[in-house]
Amino acid sequence: MKIPQQLILASLFCIYIIVAPVTHAHSLWLNASDYSPQPEPGSGHASTKVYFGWGHRYPVDDFLPQDDLDEFRLIKPDSTAVELTPNPGGFLATHIEFENPGFYWISARTKPGFYTMFTEKGRIHHKIGPKTGLNGVIQSLYYEQYAKCLVNVGQAEDDAFSRPIGHKLEIVPLENPYKLDGGYFLPVLVLFEGRPARYCQVLATYGGFSAGDDYAYATTTNGEGIAKIRLTHWGIWLVKARLQLPAPEKLSDKCDQLSYTATLTFEVP
Repeated sequence: MKIPQQLILASLFCIYIIVAPVTHAHSLWLNASDYSPQPEPGSGHASTKVYFGWGHRYPVDDFLPQDDLDEFRLIKPDSTAVELTPNPGGFLATHIEFENPGFYWISARTKPGFYTMFTEKGRIHHKIGPKTGLNGVIQSLYYEQYAKCLVNVGQAEDDAFSRPIGHKLEIVPLENPYKLDGGYFLPVLVLFEGRPARYCQVLATYGGFSAGDDYAYATTTNGEGIAKIRLTHWGIWLVKARLQLPAPEKLSDKCDQLSYTATLTFEVP
């Protein structure tokens, strides 16, 4: 019996809806072994280890290839930036030292690229590249991914936690998360190209909530680009903003959408 083409396409679309988040939507985030390191007696220095999260299972999942990394920086309380070199292997765990108390940002981004999902001979295929020359395209996008980790060294009293660092898509806490307990709302500002990202999807979760790709909280930014995250639990939190836009005319032969993702990690005492 010959199966109608419409039924095949409908089945493939349903499969796409189910597997798409699992097959390609790897997320980037940063973890720290100590989010509130205390200065050591004598030297006054503090330290932590920062390692990369990549995939779907928070706090650790897959290995991020070092060649895919396009930025890895330490941003000091006075806004000066220092380039970091990731320790090779594993989760790229890197020892970082801090000279003075204050809020420090660890920032990262991956190299941008294209991803395409398409059908060929009745099967779904995935390509890390543009859709150029392909038939049966289900989804094709250009993507950029950004990540930030907020480290509270000593008893930080500065306002560096609320300063943007310049990522194209960025989550900015409007209150100090290290002074909030579980049960409070943390307001965050989502910026896209330096301007408030209106009605942008925002997700949040904490370590131990789920072993899968689930989030404890979901919301959207308002007309001013602000969202409120209910901190329902103490511990390490991951906040994720996701923005998708139609591809401009100059990229229409390569992709259908532009996909931007930003993550923020911090600790609720």
